[in-house]
Amino acid sequence: MKNLLAKYGQLTELSVDEQEIFTGLAATKREYESGSILSVDELDGPDQLYVVEEGRLFASNDLPGGERAITRLYFSGDIVGTANIPFEKATQTITVNSPAVLYVFPRRNLVEAFASMPRVAAIFYTFAAMENAILNDRLVSIGRTRGISRLASLILEITARRNLIRQSPEYEFTLGLTQAQIGDAIGLTEVQVNRLLRTLREDGIIERDGSRIKIADQARLEEIGLFKDRYADLDLDWFTDEL
Repeated sequence: MKNLLAKYGQLTELSVDEQEIFTGLAATKREYESGSILSVDELDGPDQLYVVEEGRLFASNDLPGGERAITRLYFSGDIVGTANIPFEKATQTITVNSPAVLYVFPRRNLVEAFASMPRVAAIFYTFAAMENAILNDRLVSIGRTRGISRLASLILEITARRNLIRQSPEYEFTLGLTQAQIGDAIGLTEVQVNRLLRTLREDGIIERDGSRIKIADQARLEEIGLFKDRYADLDLDWFTDEL
């Protein structure tokens, strides 16, 4: 659970008791192969939640025409399945996109954790609200910006999410999504994604080596993507030790 603690520790210094509460959420650790499905919407119940220790996952919904919309990306330190908590049936398909190590726990464990320590609930809520803001930004981007802006914003979102649990930020990495999956996440075709990646490379904004990219001009990428780093825009004045 070290990556979960690292992520939440970016928000506020965790006490020993809070660290124990978080690490006590789950005792079961499982490994999943790439392509595994964790919850199929309308089939499996949503009782299980997952903490990502290693690997990458995404949530998606299948559309009537055979297309797919990727709605959320999951990284190390994330809790997967929280969108399903209020419902009797899972609302999304969760796909393991690279070999993953996950901690598994029932949703009722969250209730017990929140009741025993209110600050744990506040930390959890803050990250949930922030992730919803990120999702809202992507929806606005898809609905109201050009394709190249959507792609730039997604690259920066992935960068911010990856760097959240790192001591030093990294700007060279593998995106962790195929070009078809990128298209599913930002409403473009695979051909369009390929063309736009090439445009960003030719303009000197990114460098590419196979599936790896390097951000060569962060400022221009942020300008193109109209990007708002929600992780750097937190107001924590309300967040006190007295909670």
